[in-house]
Amino acid sequence: MRRHTSIVLTGALGMAGALSIATSTATAAPPEAAASTANVAVAAASTANVAVAAASTANVADRLVLEPTNFGYRGSLQAELTYRGSEPGRATYVITEPVPGSYQNLEWGISCYSGGEYLPDGRVRVECDVPGGNLQPGEQRTFSVDFEVLTAVRPFAMKAGNGRLAVEVGGEVVTDETFRTRFRSSTGSLEDPQPYVRDEQPEAGITAGDLTLVRQPDGTFEGRLPLTVRYDGDAPHTGLFLLTSNLPAGVFETYTEPNDGCAHFCVPGGQFMEGEVRSFDLVFAASAQTPLGDLGEAGIEVTTETRQWPPVPDADPSDNLTTFFVTAVEAA
Repeated sequence: MRRHTSIVLTGALGMAGALSIATSTATAAPPEAAASTANVAVAAASTANVAVAAASTANVADRLVLEPTNFGYRGSLQAELTYRGSEPGRATYVITEPVPGSYQNLEWGISCYSGGEYLPDGRVRVECDVPGGNLQPGEQRTFSVDFEVLTAVRPFAMKAGNGRLAVEVGGEVVTDETFRTRFRSSTGSLEDPQPYVRDEQPEAGITAGDLTLVRQPDGTFEGRLPLTVRYDGDAPHTGLFLLTSNLPAGVFETYTEPNDGCAHFCVPGGQFMEGEVRSFDLVFAASAQTPLGDLGEAGIEVTTETRQWPPVPDADPSDNLTTFFVTAVEAA
């Protein structure tokens, strides 16, 4: 009996130990398993949030109307976004402009993700943040995408090719739509639009006065070269630039006046409108060793920077280069 009892007790103890081990295993999983379970839960929550964000919606106007102004045409495309993410989130838009050089964004270098992808026809496609910062859960936001076309205003309506606007939330595209483009006539009409045909080649020209360098109190010389630059077409461009040649020894250009921060090598004022003419001064300096009197003839050329590569040549390069005489004198 004692022996039997002993066997029974031993079996009971073994069962109790096994039960204790099983209970311990059920109540306290190893740290690695717990961490794995937590990661799965986080991933599931993240997936759920992406799914909610992807349920966001956006509507884009089907037509961009460019209104006549005293400096070409301007207009805005409206879009409305409803954000359904469970946490604050960011939205972006991808714009394909309808007319080369028409997309306008003062914060392009801040809110956009690149300088843009240039299409074979000269248009740009670029991704930018939706204005206004992060969206809050349930928020509805209306935003505008701005355009400008520096073409002389016509007395008739015009139509251009389609643009495209896509809106993305959390990396998911919630809408991707094309829109028509119309130019309102100078009389206010949108009826019977004619096709808008933009110049493909730039047409710039330059004329110059003469440069008189005057001795300054510190012995050096300074002078202003009066320049007039015109742009006769509406070919898309980013700016006009100046290039001097055959300057006398010790003579160099310093800045333009008015000075809008574009340095001495660019025409101030940015892009030109069709038919626009600008007059300004290019300021030169010279060393104190510059001899007095006639210093000879120098040249100055205007060039157009386009978005396309290789650069598009000027339609009439014969008026892109002019010459001027340089003279150094004592102060009056």
